[in-house]
Amino acid sequence: MEEESSKKTKFHSPVPFLIRFRNFIFGKQKPDIYTRITFFINLAITLMFLTWNIAGYFAISSRKVILEVKGIQVDEILHERGLELGFEGSNFVDRLETVYGIGIVCWLIVFFGLILLYRKKKRFIHFILGGTIFYTGLQVFYLSFSFFMQDITNFDKLMLLILIALSVLHAFLMKNERQGGSISFFGEVEDDE
Repeated sequence: MEEESSKKTKFHSPVPFLIRFRNFIFGKQKPDIYTRITFFINLAITLMFLTWNIAGYFAISSRKVILEVKGIQVDEILHERGLELGFEGSNFVDRLETVYGIGIVCWLIVFFGLILLYRKKKRFIHFILGGTIFYTGLQVFYLSFSFFMQDITNFDKLMLLILIALSVLHAFLMKNERQGGSISFFGEVEDDE
């Protein structure tokens, strides 16, 4: 009886699908410890920025609903902040909504770069640096340098710096590994398993 119920539920479990999906995305081979550490730190930073951009985009795009439901005048608050930064009219609100929308795309590109990093493909650096530099440039040049300095927290700037520094360092270590060296900081070949 117990064997019958396990046979019935065996193919209804999502676990085999999730394992196949994980292997499709990340590959079947687990990379070295330095690659995994870099991947997980950068993944946490990427998910933080992606979540923040999604939340910001929906908060700004649904500001009329927020006014009706909560009575918070998001338009007025953003308009005042825009005037402080030197923007005219609703120009700041429109630009901020655009930055959040494009920011979502940028962080999805960075996530794709992280998948390539996990698979140890040397082109990962182009996606990670491309996405983060474009995102930062959008804030500095499209919104304004004042916005970047005053409205972007030091924590966010530090996270961007860590993401870029870890990625560049890992690209250098991968290049060293491809030339016959080791990816280890200490020059030893590590034994993973």
